[in-house]
Amino acid sequence: MPRKRRHEEHENHERWLVSYADFITLLFAFFTSMYAISSVNEGKFRILSEALVIAFNSSIYTSAKQEEGTKIVKIKRPSLTDEFRKRFTGDYQRLMTALQDQIKNKKLSLLLDERGIIVRINEGVLFEPGSDRLVEEGYGVLDEVALALKDLPNQIRIEGHTDNIPIKTERFPSNWDLSSARALRILKYFIKFFDYDPRRLSAVGYGEFRPIASNDTPSGRARNRRVDILILKGSD
Repeated sequence: MPRKRRHEEHENHERWLVSYADFITLLFAFFTSMYAISSVNEGKFRILSEALVIAFNSSIYTSAKQEEGTKIVKIKRPSLTDEFRKRFTGDYQRLMTALQDQIKNKKLSLLLDERGIIVRINEGVLFEPGSDRLVEEGYGVLDEVALALKDLPNQIRIEGHTDNIPIKTERFPSNWDLSSARALRILKYFIKFFDYDPRRLSAVGYGEFRPIASNDTPSGRARNRRVDILILKGSD
């Protein structure tokens, strides 16, 4: 018997649609992910990223380019106590939330170092030039800071700083006197208007001797003229 001829299968010319559909799906997923990342709240992301760095106490690795190649240099962070981590994850984030409007408007900044939490306020926000007299704007800023810190049990040290331009007036013969007077003005303000326990507070003036920027430029000198309100860790 003659064999039956097999019908030739028709070539599928629409197979490319499957790959195209997969490609479109991947594109959609990619742009959806990018949009989600771009919508992260900046303040919360910064808090989270900083908290992770401190909490894991990870070592930093930096690369130093040399003639023989790239050398990996390991830099160890100082170990942090459990008490400090607790203070970081608790009070630091609460202060970030309480002072977020002032931070957003660049009236102050919140920092951490091995001593504790620093509320840093530029001189121009608080005081008249060359004086310990508070400007109108300064009262509102200090009120928010005082309320935010009031319930913390920590010792608080108020530190006055100036640039290196000498001052010599009848009331302030030197930058030491000016920076000390400004720190003391804030200390008395907290006690008088917010009923702070005087045993929790101290004031110190450093003059121009602890700069955070170069005094060779106007912008650097402006950064150095500041008040740091330091929430001390532990029982310092």
